[in-house]
Amino acid sequence: MSAIKKSKLLKILILLCIIIPAHAGLVQQNTDTLLKKAQAIYSKQPDLAIAMARNAYRLAKTKNDKVGEVKSLNKIAKFYVQSRTYDTAKLYSGYGLLAAEKYRIDSLQGESWMILGAIDHSISAYNSAIEKYQQAISFYKKDNKSLNLARLYLNIGICHMQLAAYDKSIANCMLAKIFFDKEGDFKDVATTYNTIATCFLDLNNYPKTIEYYKKALIIRLGLKENVPVAQSFNNIGNAFRQYNQPDSAIFYLTKSVSLYQQERDSSLLVLPLQNLGYSWKVKGNFTKAGSYIARSLRIAAKLNMRQELGIGYWHLSQIYLAKKKYEDALKAVNITEKTASDLKTPELLMEAYTVKYNAYLQIGDYKNALLYDNKKNSIKDSIFTVTKDKTINELEIQYQTSIKEKNIATLNLQNKFQGKTLAQQRLSIIALVIGASLLLLLAAIAYNSYRQKKKANIHIQQLMQELHHRVKNNLQILSGLFTMQIENLDDEATKSALRENESRLTSMNLIHNKLYLDHANTKIEMEEYLTKLLQHIKAAFSRAKGNNISLRVDVAPVMIEADKAVAIGLIVNELATNAFKYAFDGQGGEIYLILKESGRSKLLLSLGDTGKGISDVHKENGASFGLKLVNLMARQLGAVMTVQSGGGTQYSFEIGL
Repeated sequence: MSAIKKSKLLKILILLCIIIPAHAGLVQQNTDTLLKKAQAIYSKQPDLAIAMARNAYRLAKTKNDKVGEVKSLNKIAKFYVQSRTYDTAKLYSGYGLLAAEKYRIDSLQGESWMILGAIDHSISAYNSAIEKYQQAISFYKKDNKSLNLARLYLNIGICHMQLAAYDKSIANCMLAKIFFDKEGDFKDVATTYNTIATCFLDLNNYPKTIEYYKKALIIRLGLKENVPVAQSFNNIGNAFRQYNQPDSAIFYLTKSVSLYQQERDSSLLVLPLQNLGYSWKVKGNFTKAGSYIARSLRIAAKLNMRQELGIGYWHLSQIYLAKKKYEDALKAVNITEKTASDLKTPELLMEAYTVKYNAYLQIGDYKNALLYDNKKNSIKDSIFTVTKDKTINELEIQYQTSIKEKNIATLNLQNKFQGKTLAQQRLSIIALVIGASLLLLLAAIAYNSYRQKKKANIHIQQLMQELHHRVKNNLQILSGLFTMQIENLDDEATKSALRENESRLTSMNLIHNKLYLDHANTKIEMEEYLTKLLQHIKAAFSRAKGNNISLRVDVAPVMIEADKAVAIGLIVNELATNAFKYAFDGQGGEIYLILKESGRSKLLLSLGDTGKGISDVHKENGASFGLKLVNLMARQLGAVMTVQSGGGTQYSFEIGL
């Protein structure tokens, strides 16, 4: 039977599997079967595999199989990730996430977030990938899925390594190892050790690098897989090479080459051959060094491995330099220079310029020597600018930390006095927030009424202006009462607490001005409004607690009705104020606010901090007026509040539009 006939027969069989009605009790099995078949044929027939996954999705929709529906969307997204069609992959994983959220399937929400993270990871958007991986972790923790957690922590570690955040990378890799050990996944434990070793290699800590590469080697020897073992031999040999121990390097690299020669894929040989050639050069045996480099170049040229060719000719040029064959060195390094320029690899280009500088210097061509020395230094400056900025940032952090430590005692003393004024503060907040919120809600309702009654437009506008003045007058009266009370008190702690309430009153006044300055519009632009609100709250605390606390505001450009904007503003005001007061204990950190659209008819609101989390004392006071007000506003918005605490506190709301 011809290949064409076999292919047609296979497609007919697949269609029959989809068309023939399944028994109602076997819906999940049929969906899963289609997805497994799609996975099995993907490597050879990716288009057909994607078509099968789409058919699985349609079948799940027909049979109201919610789990199968989300699984199918996620599978399609994974196929597109594998084919590097990232925009389409992001589209399907987004559909999968929305469906998983709608059906409240936590484990599949975690899978969707993990795919979205993998997409960002693949396009080098490492910070965004880390955020999405962490979202996936929050769902997988609920289902205690250790293997998925391990892979997520490892991926986060790799992203941090790419960002040169080596301490965070190693910490996440160690977490990954714990979960891999729990699942008995020793192959991935070895991969985790390799990632840790690479961090130490970038830090030039060669003893630690070799230690972790050897840990990976021991595991791989036990698994008896030639390619991973050969990779470990090459890793250890390369570390010894950079550690300037050529004998040890040659020992391990020779073992790597020997194992790779047993494999069909000759591209695997290029890197260990180049490392081996360089190691023999360090020992002064230029004949052997040239032989290994030439062999690597033949393989790289045959397989069109451009970057490896550039590196190989750079090694060859250094051998020619050592042998004082300066013209040959220049010919070889010209290839390296062109390759580095084409591939935009500044580190390799800098090494090429260094060889040219040395070669021209030795032959007495000082003009070209000076030219390439300047080029080399120019690239060197650009490469190390990032490192320099990072160092300056670290010094700034250390300086800020020292300031925080000096203020800890003072802040703790202030916290003790706060207990004396708690009852009075609560009553003040009740009077302030209830009065202001009722007036603002009344104003919002009046605005909605104004929009619906065009015939009475002029009259309603006059009423609104009058209401506007009355709201302002009431807020000013409350402010005056606070001012008079502060002036008549002697206790500094009490006066300080009242000043905080006066600051909050001012904040409410700002909210009112923002909401009602434009009488022609009843919708509020949330990005500007919430940003100004948070900045004002920070300013109110800046003298005591806000200097070391940064704000991150990520608000989508949405316009919503005034009454809902009021409720959201009150929630943000209360939670942000609590975060400034209680979350950090004088330490620095971040308060972040996220407001984004979820589908066509919902908003997701999240406000959190990177502080100490909710303490036991705070939990006991969970029924405080502040949180009661937040819950009241949430019910008005038709939203349910969820709280996450651990490495900070996050409040989340899903709000219907």
